[in-house]
Amino acid sequence: MATALHQFTSDDCKDALNDILDALNKEENASRLDEARESAGNDMLKAMQLVFPLATQIEMGVIDKYGFVGNGEGLIRFAQSVRSYEKHDPEIAQLNEKLRAIMIPLLHLQPPVNALPVEETVSAT
Repeated sequence: MATALHQFTSDDCKDALNDILDALNKEENASRLDEARESAGNDMLKAMQLVFPLATQIEMGVIDKYGFVGNGEGLIRFAQSVRSYEKHDPEIAQLNEKLRAIMIPLLHLQPPVNALPVEETVSAT
């Protein structure tokens, strides 16, 4: 746990990321995130309005026990620390990638129903 007397180490970073992932995967939180994703559908703006704030709120509830303030500023400082460690530690990079996949889910975009087909052009040479 990071405190004023204890620096946030790479081991703390791994522990924090694992704790965040565990919190996001807890049944009640996972259910709330699934509902938010379902409501957002394939709309990226809605996903950023519904999924991201909920996941961020859950994450802020975890980082305070690692010495980061449980608000936007603490979240930014935590993210900066993670980015600094992930450059040198593949395990941290992998954990952070898992976190990103939850925080900002990939949308499976489909072309609009009324999209025109792309015509192939053949050049005469």
